[in-house]
Amino acid sequence: MDLVDLAWTTRYPRTTDAEPEATMRFRNGTVTATAVTDRARGVLIQHGFTSTKATREYTLPAEFGESDAVGAVVCAESHLYTLGASVRVDLGIPTLQDIPPAPARRPATPAAPSPDQAHRRSR
Repeated sequence: MDLVDLAWTTRYPRTTDAEPEATMRFRNGTVTATAVTDRARGVLIQHGFTSTKATREYTLPAEFGESDAVGAVVCAESHLYTLGASVRVDLGIPTLQDIPPAPARRPATPAAPSPDQAHRRSR
């Protein structure tokens, strides 16, 4: 499976800036999720996510391997999509907007020719 297909940057542009009903994130070997609505909470729980102490926050159990974690995210994302819920999957890969611009360079000032070079050219 190509993980790029899960990335929010590959989805059609959203028509609103509203927070998605569910956001799933891959970070440092763990998968976390945030659910804004009851239907998103139900779908996340149905696909193996467990509630954390933080409100609206969920995580996949540590014993899930990489393949199981990706499978759970794919199933939850597809399920939410079929219900018409907005979903964002963050793979933890920086996008162009996340990379700061390089510092501006000062224009290079050409070095003045040495007196010997200037003298040779005039002959």
